[in-house]
Amino acid sequence: MSDVPVSVTTAAEVIQPVAESSGSIWGYVAGGVALLILAGFFGYKMINKPAFIINRVRKRNLKEIKKLGVENSDFVNDLDKLLDSVENYATKNGMKGTDVVKIISPMNDSARIKTAGDMYQSMIYIANDIKDTSLAREFKTKSKQVKANSPLMAGLFKRAGI
Repeated sequence: MSDVPVSVTTAAEVIQPVAESSGSIWGYVAGGVALLILAGFFGYKMINKPAFIINRVRKRNLKEIKKLGVENSDFVNDLDKLLDSVENYATKNGMKGTDVVKIISPMNDSARIKTAGDMYQSMIYIANDIKDTSLAREFKTKSKQVKANSPLMAGLFKRAGI
């Protein structure tokens, strides 16, 4: 006589065919991969918007500016004006986030920006590029007044790797 009870052998006979007939797991794997691709696509579409890019730029600059303790300086206000103008221009023209990155790329050019005046010159270039002449004119007057050795500009240059 066997040590295995009769109910266990009966259950094993019934369970084994069910486990064998459950089929392949490749359908679940393919479904999971499809869900990941779909989530990635929608995530990319959300990230590739002008507002998202501008908010990231503001957040990164604000972090550096807070380290220096100059949150209320004229340069911060000017930078906010420029970013608002770029965001409005990009939204109005139906641009994507990658287009916004191309527009604001002159501010990250370390070979071109050596002083605070150069930073304002790049901001003037961006304002002219988005056809905001009043903002460009305002930046032009401020570029003549800016001090080259300001601690804020030194911190921004350091963050930019200049």
